[in-house]
Amino acid sequence: MPVLDYSIAVIKSDAIMTPDMAESLRKGVKPLEEVPAEYKDWHPNSNEQVLDLVHPSLWPLMYGRSRVLRDRVIGLDDALEHCGMGTVLPKRKQKETEFLIKAGSFCEESITILSDLFQWLPCDVKIDPTTGKAKIASYINNLHPKEHSDLYDVIERFIEKSLPAWDIIYNWEKDFSVQRLRTDEAGFGDCPCPELCQLDDMDCSCEPWKRPIGEDEEPRDPDDEEQYDDEYKDSERKKLDDAWFFATHALKLPDADPLAEKYVRIDSSHVKTHGFFNNKSQVQVIVKLANIHLTPDKPSYAGGSWHTEGQLNEHIVSTALFYYDSENITECTLDFRTSANGDELDEGALSYEQYDHRSIERTFAVQQYQSIFQDIGSVVTKSGRALFFPNLLQHHVSSFRLADPTKEGHRKILALFLVDPAIEIVSTSNVPPQQKHWWLGTTGLDGGKGVLPAELGELVADEVEWPMGLAEAKEVRLKVMRERTWLKEEEEERLEDVTWNFCEH
Repeated sequence: MPVLDYSIAVIKSDAIMTPDMAESLRKGVKPLEEVPAEYKDWHPNSNEQVLDLVHPSLWPLMYGRSRVLRDRVIGLDDALEHCGMGTVLPKRKQKETEFLIKAGSFCEESITILSDLFQWLPCDVKIDPTTGKAKIASYINNLHPKEHSDLYDVIERFIEKSLPAWDIIYNWEKDFSVQRLRTDEAGFGDCPCPELCQLDDMDCSCEPWKRPIGEDEEPRDPDDEEQYDDEYKDSERKKLDDAWFFATHALKLPDADPLAEKYVRIDSSHVKTHGFFNNKSQVQVIVKLANIHLTPDKPSYAGGSWHTEGQLNEHIVSTALFYYDSENITECTLDFRTSANGDELDEGALSYEQYDHRSIERTFAVQQYQSIFQDIGSVVTKSGRALFFPNLLQHHVSSFRLADPTKEGHRKILALFLVDPAIEIVSTSNVPPQQKHWWLGTTGLDGGKGVLPAELGELVADEVEWPMGLAEAKEVRLKVMRERTWLKEEEEERLEDVTWNFCEH
């Protein structure tokens, strides 16, 4: 069901992920969890609280380093035998990654929103247009296709269960978006107390500081104009002035008509079982598995940062989150926000009195010269819940802690990122596995097949530059994280610089 339903949608379900599905996922990830402590992959800078089981920033596509197959595609059965093959993908030119964006009200500037270094690698997923069945067709990056074949079957089922919600979100703007409140004006009409507000021809505006002073208050100095003083902004008098003004000058607010045509445009008949994305026979999905672990020594998780998923390279359009296991943690939410369109206020779309910025601020809960980001709401992320949302929204994980501080607790998540079905990107069907330890297992250099003694195999492997070893892959991951952090901070700064600007007319 949509929990957010207007120009875009957020969908939640407590039924899509059955107890059997959750149990099969818990069972499938156990081999990834039950590794010696020295092999556990704690996410960098997470205070050893976030355990990465499958993460797309390890062994990503690396421009100028990764090898691609230009004459064929590979599947699950033959992926390992192609390790190390292919030709090096050229580096991207910087001009290919820069775009012009609006900076403020009157100018444009160049901003980098495409990475010229890295791209997360999706797997290809075949879809039967007549039945809606999904089949993973190429390896999931960082999940061994042979050693974890059972987990592939489980994840395949979760992808299949995501398709109906993803299809709705993908087509939402065209088929289901709704504007229930249409605001054409901002104001409060005729002044309800002209004897206070309209003192003379030179002073006839309605303002909070025209409130009658209480008997126990210090009188206003008519020559002081205290409302413009910095001390007034946070004063108790201002609070009283605003409370009086809001109580006496009620806004003319629009009301939604529950009988209006297309008040709700979606119903159960729109939930497809097949024919997703205009009968696409293949989509691409990026997979991530991560656990958050709390202990009595580390009893709280601070929460995440505001972000969207990936860079433009990945063309991620929608996310599916499955909260399949939680134990001994307090309630946690996923919070959403978006940047609003402030330009329409400058284009004559809204009627308001000259200089009456206060009514605009009250009507839309915004402030002149403040950020255009608006909080939309939150969804509780309880165990057993599935959540689907478009990558147009920024999201943020709230903080949580141990419910019983004397015991350990955890939260386990499967995240699936859908690549735009209309845009095919380089995937694991084009890039042979880049993990050196996978390659060693196919050559016998790890000692497993007896081709060489393990010690000699290690010496040979150390001299091989490609595929890439784990230590270097972790260094690359840090570079991926730094680049994405820098790009997102740059984007955030520019969006924060765009503020509400109510023009005069």
